[in-house]
Amino acid sequence: MAYINRASAFFLVAFLFVVASTPLANGQVITLRGLTVNGSLCCTPSANCPGQGVAGVPVSLNCTILGVGARVLGSGITNVNGSFNITVPAITGLILGLPMLPCVVTVQLPLSPVLCPVLNATTGILAATVNSVGTVLTSTLGVVQAATIGLFVNARV
Repeated sequence: MAYINRASAFFLVAFLFVVASTPLANGQVITLRGLTVNGSLCCTPSANCPGQGVAGVPVSLNCTILGVGARVLGSGITNVNGSFNITVPAITGLILGLPMLPCVVTVQLPLSPVLCPVLNATTGILAATVNSVGTVLTSTLGVVQAATIGLFVNARV
């Protein structure tokens, strides 16, 4: 039985070594210099769109950093259409390049009744996963991972 476990472990290590050392395309490895996250907040019971966008709402990008834990890496404010864009530089320990990133976008509830009466009576924190949609070249950071948010859910406190 120990032979089978050693053989399996050997092949697993060999496979991981080959995968980790294989270049992405044409002998080049892409170094991601940051992360840019786009999303929208709408005045609906779930805060998900479609619906009327909510302007002027603070939005935070929270990521899990290896060896450190969860940290707020960036923030933004929704525009007149309820959309936001948060761009942060690469940080040691933040794993980029995965389909689903170790990050969430959060919004503190309740919202002002002037901004969105539907989300005024709700307490807690809205949270949405961050999902990769590819890479984009920016003038300030170079190649960054582009991402969008999933659906907001209310993580009641």
